[in-house]
Amino acid sequence: MGLDIKPQFRVVANDDDITAIITDRLKHIRVTDETGVTSDTLEIAIADHDPKARVKLPPTGAELQVWMGYDGNVRRMGLFICDEIELAGPPDELIFRARAAPYESSSAGKVDLQSQKTRSWSAGTTIGSMVQRIAGEHHLTPKTSASLASIKLPHVDQAAESDINLLVRLARRYDAIAKPAGGFLLFVRRGDAQSATGAALPRITLQPADGNRHRVTIVTRDSPGTVVAFYRDVDAGVRHLVQVGTGQPVRRLRMQYSDAASARSAATAELRRRARHERTLSYSFPGRTDVMAECIVVMDGFREGVDGEWLVTCAEHYIGPDGYRCDITAEQPNSAETVEAVDSAPVSDVEDDSTLIGS
Repeated sequence: MGLDIKPQFRVVANDDDITAIITDRLKHIRVTDETGVTSDTLEIAIADHDPKARVKLPPTGAELQVWMGYDGNVRRMGLFICDEIELAGPPDELIFRARAAPYESSSAGKVDLQSQKTRSWSAGTTIGSMVQRIAGEHHLTPKTSASLASIKLPHVDQAAESDINLLVRLARRYDAIAKPAGGFLLFVRRGDAQSATGAALPRITLQPADGNRHRVTIVTRDSPGTVVAFYRDVDAGVRHLVQVGTGQPVRRLRMQYSDAASARSAATAELRRRARHERTLSYSFPGRTDVMAECIVVMDGFREGVDGEWLVTCAEHYIGPDGYRCDITAEQPNSAETVEAVDSAPVSDVEDDSTLIGS
């Protein structure tokens, strides 16, 4: 980028543009966009050193919208709900923290997803209809991947459990992302570099000259191997297993599922998760607004083990005294190969627990 291009930002609080008010006092803005079930976050640090002109404390629950970029070319980074204020000094400063998840009720009516509820979801309820109902209860807009929306669930009990915990529990089973973001309630498949509508997210090529230090970690203990899940045939009174993947290590999911389809989905999700975690990347470079969680970066011109496609799991956008920068962490995208599952004949209820893992 040319030296004459300067970072730019915009902040709107409860529909009021406060950019001009905070520009001269701004210390930094940080937006962290993450995949999985972690809420996206916003942090704004403002100098408050003048006792005659103190910054007014915003109420928790304020809606904050942020744009970041360069000289008139900015991108909306999301909608966040302020839920934390930190006062520090000397020199005095204020730090506002906000989350895409509405842990506080917002001024526009978005309500807390953490409140516990007790209810049941009947067998045959689809993931899409569950997300739609929960989103409506919290004044959010549902976004569910087409490949997940039509999945029919077995009977699900929600006993003294929050709505977000229920969705996170299902997301782990189906290898999905479940979280509120930008006024939406998302339930989308992980690792496919697709938006909730199924559209492909950006593919971004990065070369050594584009950034600073990179780091790749290869962990052989996290090789996917074989994953086994169990389900019980209630009518026959016997237990079966479903096996996905090949080779060592062999890991058995601790939870027993109600049918073959649920067991297969859970085993496949665990296998994909382990395959993605086998190699991880971190990289820092000048800020780019097109970098986001779940997009694909193509490392080009580094060396074997670094070059190739990576799935961004966390993208941090930071504007401060040194300008605009991005820091990413990434892992392997889902394999293009189809994961085949093998159902077994009935098995014994006695199993070696040394390779059981939670689910």
